Amino acid sequence: MKISSLWRAYAICGYDNGALAGCLVMDDFQQTFSFDSNSKSAIVLSVPLAASSIISILSGPIGDKVGRKRFVFIACIIHTIGTITQCAGHTFATFFIGKLIAGFSLGMFSVMCPLYQSEISLPEHRGRLISMHQFGVTIGFCLAFWITYGTFDMRNKLSWSIPLGIQIAPPVVLMLGLYFIPESPRWLIYQGRFSEAKHILRVLRAKKDDDDLELRMEYTGIIQERNYDRKYSSQSYKSLIEEGIDNNRKRTILGVGLHIMTQLTGINALLFYLPYILESTGIAESNSALLGNGISGMVNMLATIPSFLYIDRWGRRRIMVIGGIAMATCMIIIAAVQGAYSIQLPASKVHVFPGSVFPITVYINDSRASFCVLVFLCLFLACFALSWGSMGWIYPAEIYPQSIRAKGLGVTTGASYATSIFVSQLAPVLFRDIGWGTYLFFGLICLIQSYIIHCFYPETRGRSLEEIHLIFSGALIDQSPGAHHPQTAFEALSHLKQFNVDNGIDLSKASLRDDSSTTVASSSSTVNQLLHHPSNRPPPHVVEQIELKPLN
Repeated sequence: MKISSLWRAYAICGYDNGALAGCLVMDDFQQTFSFDSNSKSAIVLSVPLAASSIISILSGPIGDKVGRKRFVFIACIIHTIGTITQCAGHTFATFFIGKLIAGFSLGMFSVMCPLYQSEISLPEHRGRLISMHQFGVTIGFCLAFWITYGTFDMRNKLSWSIPLGIQIAPPVVLMLGLYFIPESPRWLIYQGRFSEAKHILRVLRAKKDDDDLELRMEYTGIIQERNYDRKYSSQSYKSLIEEGIDNNRKRTILGVGLHIMTQLTGINALLFYLPYILESTGIAESNSALLGNGISGMVNMLATIPSFLYIDRWGRRRIMVIGGIAMATCMIIIAAVQGAYSIQLPASKVHVFPGSVFPITVYINDSRASFCVLVFLCLFLACFALSWGSMGWIYPAEIYPQSIRAKGLGVTTGASYATSIFVSQLAPVLFRDIGWGTYLFFGLICLIQSYIIHCFYPETRGRSLEEIHLIFSGALIDQSPGAHHPQTAFEALSHLKQFNVDNGIDLSKASLRDDSSTTVASSSSTVNQLLHHPSNRPPPHVVEQIELKPLN
C-alpha cells in the first residue's frame, strides 16, 4: 500500500510557508505585488493562517461525512486552484486571494492526514507513521529555502514565479497516489461498511485470512467501540468540552494545550523571520540570509529522521520533556551571546527590507559570536524536529475516541494555526522592542512547558486507539501520568491463547462476520471472563468502566 504517498501532503504545508519566506526578500516580488508596507507582509502571513484555523475546525464533520480519502482529494484540488491564482495575477489582491485559498487547503491537510495515519497504523508503529507529517513539512521547508536561494539572482519574474509555481506538483501527484491508498477501516466500520473494512484491515496487517487471532482482536475492538459510541456517546462539538464517563474535556484541554505549547516554543517565529534574524547576526546580504535559510532547513529535515527510530520506543512524555529542556538551553545561549556581542546601529545605518516586518537595529560584529548564534539556531531547530515537531501531531491524534476524533483533531489543529497567528504578530514586536530578550522569553516558555508535560500528560506509547480511549475514560485524575495504568480489555486479550489452553475456551468458530452485534456478543463474554480471571482482574473501580458488554 502506498501509504507513504501522504508525505506529499505534508510537504505542501511546509513548502507553502517556506516559499513565501524566501520570496518576501526578493526585489522583483516586492515590486510586482507592491509590498511597500509592513502591514501587507503581516496580512499575507496571518490571514491564510486564519483561513487554515477556521477550516481545521470545520474539517471534522466534513471528513466524517465524505471519508478520509475523498476529503484529501478535495484539499488537493483547492490547493491547486490557490497556486494557479498566486502565479497568474500580478497584483497584491490576486496573490492574496491565492494565498487565502491555499490556506484553506493547508488546514484540511493538517487535520485529515494525521487523523488517517492514526486510524490505519498499529500501536507499535503509530508514532512513526504520524511523524511523517513533520518530516514532510521539513522536506517542504527545505526545498522551498533552496529553490528560492537558487532563483534569487534571476532578479525578474522567474525568481519568484518558479518557487511559487512548483507548489502545484505535490497536490497533483498526491491526487494520483490516492488511487493506491485504502480508506480508513475505522471510518468504514463507523459507516457500517464491514466487509470493506475487514478486507482493508487484513491487507494493511498483511494477514492471509480473516481468522487470524490478532486481526479478530483488532476488528472486534473497533466494533465494540463503534457500538458503544452509537448508543452512549454524543458526536457533537459540545461533547468535546463535556466531562462525562469519556472524560472528553480533559482530552480537549490536553490536545489544544499541546498544539498551543508547540507554537509557543517559538519555532514559527524563527522560521517565518529567519532571513531577518540571520541578518541581525551579521549575515548582511539577502541572498546570504537565504543560504542560511537553506542550511537551517536541511538541519531541520535531517534531524527529523532519527525520530523514526526512537519515537515508538522512548515514549511521548519523555521525548517532549527532554526536547523542551534542550530547546530552552539553545534559546538561552542565543540570548546570552546576542546580549553580549550585539551593538546598536545608529539611525543612519538601520537596515530595513522593503516591506520588512521589523527593522534590523542591532548587529553582531564578531564573526565567532555570529557563528555561535547560527549553530545554536540550528540546534534549536534540530531539537524541535526530534521532539515537539512530531509529538505536536502524534499525541492529539491518539487521545480522542473514534466518534469525535475528527472533530477533536480539527479543533486542536485550529488552535495551532490560531496560536501561530499570535506568534507571527508577537515576534516582530518582541524583536523590535526587547531584541535578544526574545530568545530568553521563548526559552523560559520551553522550560515551563516541559514541566507541564511531565505533570499532566499521560503516556500513550504502545497502546491501541481503543486502549487509549479506555485509559482516558478511567480514573486518570487520581493517578500520576507516569504510572502503569490498569489492564484493559485488549491487554487481557493478549493472553488469550494461554487462557484458552488453561480453561478450555474454544474460539475457533468466532470469525470476522459482517453482523457486528453477533461479533461483539461472542467476543465480549470472553473479554469479561478474562477480566474476571484472578490473574488478569484489575481494580474493581476500573472493571466497571472497561467491562465490554454486548450492545443491541
